[in-house]
Amino acid sequence: MKHKPTNKPYLFKRKIILISLLSGIMTAQTQAQEAIWNNNTGNSLFFDGLNWSTGLGPMDNDDALYIKNSNGQEVKLIINDFNELSGSADIVIGQGENNNSYVKVSGPPEEARSSFYNGKMTIGSDGATGLFEYQHGTIDQSSKFASIDTLNIGSGLNSNGTMSLFGVGKNTTDQFMGKSIVGTQNAHIGIDGGTGELTVSGSEFEVNSYYTNSDPVTFTLGDGSNSGISSKGTMNILAGGKGSFSAGHGLSSYDQPTSIIGLNQGEGTLNISGSTVINGEVRQSRSYFAQGLAIGQDTGSIGTVNITDGGSMATMSATEDTTNIGAYVGVNGGKGSVLISGTDSVWNVSGHTYYGDTSGEVGNLSIGESGTGIVTIANGGKISLGRTDYHHHSAPTYYSDFTFYNDQLGELHLGNQADGVGQLNFGAAEGQPAQAPGTLEADKIIFGAGEGTVVFNHTDNSGQYIFATTMVSSAEGQGTIKQVNGVTVFNTNLSTFTGKTEVTGGTLVVNNVLGGAMSVSGGGTLTGTGSIGNTTIGNGGTLSPGEFNSTEPATITINGNLIMESGSNYIVDITTNSALPNPYVSDLIQVNGSTVLNGAAVTVRDRGDSALYVPGSRWHILSASGGVTGEFAAITPLLYVNANYEYDANNAYLTITRNQQDICTANMSSNECNAAESIIEQTVDIHNEIISQPDEKSAKNALSQLSGEIHASAKSALLEDSRFIREAVNNRLQDPAVGDGAWGHIYASWGKFDSSNDTADMRRNIAGVFLGVDKSLNDTWKMGLVGGYGKADITVSDRSSSADRYDYQIGAYTKGQWDNFNLHTGVSYALNDYSTKRKVRLQSIHDDLSADYNASTSQVFTEARYLFNITQTLSVEPYADAAYVHIKTDDFTENGGNARLHGAADSTNTFFTTLGSRVTKHFTLENGQTTKIWGNAGWRHAYNDVTPTEKVNFVGANSFSVEGASISKDVAVFEAGAEIKVTLSTEVGAMYNGQVGNNTQDHGAKVYINWRF
Repeated sequence: MKHKPTNKPYLFKRKIILISLLSGIMTAQTQAQEAIWNNNTGNSLFFDGLNWSTGLGPMDNDDALYIKNSNGQEVKLIINDFNELSGSADIVIGQGENNNSYVKVSGPPEEARSSFYNGKMTIGSDGATGLFEYQHGTIDQSSKFASIDTLNIGSGLNSNGTMSLFGVGKNTTDQFMGKSIVGTQNAHIGIDGGTGELTVSGSEFEVNSYYTNSDPVTFTLGDGSNSGISSKGTMNILAGGKGSFSAGHGLSSYDQPTSIIGLNQGEGTLNISGSTVINGEVRQSRSYFAQGLAIGQDTGSIGTVNITDGGSMATMSATEDTTNIGAYVGVNGGKGSVLISGTDSVWNVSGHTYYGDTSGEVGNLSIGESGTGIVTIANGGKISLGRTDYHHHSAPTYYSDFTFYNDQLGELHLGNQADGVGQLNFGAAEGQPAQAPGTLEADKIIFGAGEGTVVFNHTDNSGQYIFATTMVSSAEGQGTIKQVNGVTVFNTNLSTFTGKTEVTGGTLVVNNVLGGAMSVSGGGTLTGTGSIGNTTIGNGGTLSPGEFNSTEPATITINGNLIMESGSNYIVDITTNSALPNPYVSDLIQVNGSTVLNGAAVTVRDRGDSALYVPGSRWHILSASGGVTGEFAAITPLLYVNANYEYDANNAYLTITRNQQDICTANMSSNECNAAESIIEQTVDIHNEIISQPDEKSAKNALSQLSGEIHASAKSALLEDSRFIREAVNNRLQDPAVGDGAWGHIYASWGKFDSSNDTADMRRNIAGVFLGVDKSLNDTWKMGLVGGYGKADITVSDRSSSADRYDYQIGAYTKGQWDNFNLHTGVSYALNDYSTKRKVRLQSIHDDLSADYNASTSQVFTEARYLFNITQTLSVEPYADAAYVHIKTDDFTENGGNARLHGAADSTNTFFTTLGSRVTKHFTLENGQTTKIWGNAGWRHAYNDVTPTEKVNFVGANSFSVEGASISKDVAVFEAGAEIKVTLSTEVGAMYNGQVGNNTQDHGAKVYINWRF
């Protein structure tokens, strides 16, 4: 776009409601003259004539009103509760070096204030600093029309002008924002080397007032004008404020933007941010440009727009702009940039709009028209190219109504002219930290004759960021797509793009046609199921056919030539499907041209459920109609097999051969090696599963899962739990004073068996009850019977195994007593009902295995004690006990898949001895009840089968032996308890019982009751 002079005649003229910026400082004077503020009286009263150079108050026919001090001192003027006055004199706030002035005008927030004003206002000129703050009231139906002819903020070298407009809702969120509009026909913020700033917070500012056919309406932000000196202009629209730039709207002969940010070596910045809540309604900070907008126009100019935190901007093309371009970013050598960042932050772009009910035209956007333009959409921000319907309402409401529609979408142009540079960033620019992406609603992106680039540098790694806009190169080879960070998905047909795509980071997923040339390097990944043009995978680049994060084999097509450089990587997904004529299914790169392989690496990835590296396997991974030159880099061998490549003129294959490694390796446990020996004779499924393991760690895990360790470890738990009936009987018989009667004993315990080189940790929880009855035969001997029930839960987590055991026990016992010497003997038998479960989770084996079988526990035991009475209430009783335990396990066959095991009937025999001592203290309570406490400590030693084994075999294979968790040969046993006599014939007691060994520990609690006949 080459801009032309803006002196076309206007076709019509209209009024719009505008409230004067300084309605309270304009009154009538009787003759034309200049009035300079001097505040001679010091009372700072604006209407006091003695404070003006003319000696009279401001009058209607003044040529100019100067708010400055004639002696160069700073002026501070505050006007409250101003009246409705009119005037046409020029107003200057701060003029000349060191003549700095501050003016604040405010009115009651609930009253309407308006005025006619047709003069010119300048804030900060000729080296002065001018500050103007306007806090206005509301508008009602009686408010008058008003318009400032021209507003200059910061005019002239070293001048600084600041204007702040606040509605009554300033610093609040629940008051009604005043609808007063500060309006002007022309506005220039930062001009002729000056610096200007306009802040609109909770208020409205409009450039659109009175104009004539020969005096077009304009808005500039940062305009060097004709001075050749850089100017800076800033406009902030905050807290639900509104900026409306509809000057010249509807004029049939105007074809160029009337609003320019950054012009003639000037620097302009527009910030639109935030929102406010008015009467429960969220109101965005917003800006409307109804006659086109140029951002960064002319060489040396810089234009910047920031739309953040829910701000909104709408731009509409000039009336006669036949391209319907609603905004230009970077024009005639200028530099423009726009940031749209944050949820609900939006830039709506549309074409020409019309008064009345006529629908507007669809708008387009040009980035880098004939300069440098950069637009970034981040953190949920949005650009939408649609159409806008415009309606202007007359009295008594006086407002402009814009309605935006995106049912039809426009075009976004990048580098539209040969000298244009346009860049569209999603997330952030290349080289900047990645941000969350934004959204573009457009029919297409068109890369023009200049330099156009689309950059994806975002943080969305979900694979759900789908870019659906068509991209078109207006000539062959035009345009660049850069994938820098995040995961970007192209599902749209982009065959009309003929430029180049560069993937240097993150992942680009192409699931349709993408034209042009492709390069991948530096950590970038190209994936998808679509087709692309000539492709080079450079150092650090990865090519992976298929959907993002999917291991399902797929094909990607190269419509051209493929080069895979050294340092690049081909991730190939493989699987097997025995139902197919060729069971070896894999990713495929289909090249409709030639392929050059310069030692690129191949990473083989299986789905983890069916791909087996079986000798003789052969996967087709590359096809090139124009021939294959070179080779892939060698693949690191797996534990039991080698992966190799085979090539012919047009294809590459991945093949598998067996190496010399024995299945049992030096670092494997005896359980793993025993299982490995059986695997050699096993069915094909399990054998192939094992030799397909990629490394020793995986192989050890697979063999451990297959070994069935839970069946042997469960015996260890049973050996340990055989003590509970012995302890219950001995506890019953330990007190010489206990007579004939019945007794009950409840127990619970929690044990842990540590892992070893062969076995995994095992945990056992058990609870149960014993009931007994006994009778004295004579003064020396007593005999009794006992029965019990218990349930144990056994878990071996690292083997995904568990067992439930139900114990049904009976026993008989005797006690002999000779003075202080006691001898206990007993026998017991238990039926143990097992229910086991285990899971095998390997690549091709996903078995849930179970078995139900019985075991039995037989034992004989004895204990000898001698009581030493230290005092009448304190005694010490050393003891020795022994027990022989025999466990018999029935044979079983697991239910489940190919990994099921058969177990042979087996026996385990273990002998235990314990030496210890018990200390007892008796008390009599104040109520006469007797009680006692005791502690017990000892050492137990185990002999013979302390590491149980189980003979198992896979169905149809030879058996092998698997070891279970070991019981400790030596453990420390300890006990502490208390008993109270609740009646003459009844005692109740509770105790803690524990044991700790080098690889086991167990802790439990017991309660009991004794009742004498």
